[in-house]
Amino acid sequence: MAELTRQEIIKLIAKNSGDICLQGVNLSGLDLSYLNLSRINFAYVSSERATSLTRIYRNHILRANLTGANLSGGDLWQAEFVEANLTDVDLRQTNLTQALMCGAILAGANLMGSRCEGANFDGSQATITTVWPEDFDKGQHALL
Repeated sequence: MAELTRQEIIKLIAKNSGDICLQGVNLSGLDLSYLNLSRINFAYVSSERATSLTRIYRNHILRANLTGANLSGGDLWQAEFVEANLTDVDLRQTNLTQALMCGAILAGANLMGSRCEGANFDGSQATITTVWPEDFDKGQHALL
């Protein structure tokens, strides 16, 4: 898996006005705070313990490994986390409006205070340690 630094990602964003493909890139441990990462293809990316992926709306994050990442307070509007590993991810106070979370692994994830209007959690997998927003319908996921 290829690895990029924060500076290299900033340069890619600055150079490209259209979509950017980071498919299969290793972003583990990077601080990506305050970067607008919208319109980036994160399919199959490894981003364990990455911090502050705060603006990744309308992104494809298919089958990505985001274990332990800090996405709290982020704008993940319409992001596609299909079959992504979101184990122990901090999603507190995150905008997940219309996000596609089908088949995502949410074991130990913290979604307290997140906005989930119109989000699709069909087939997602959670554990008893997964923290959901108040009044969330937990019937859309399977318990691991």
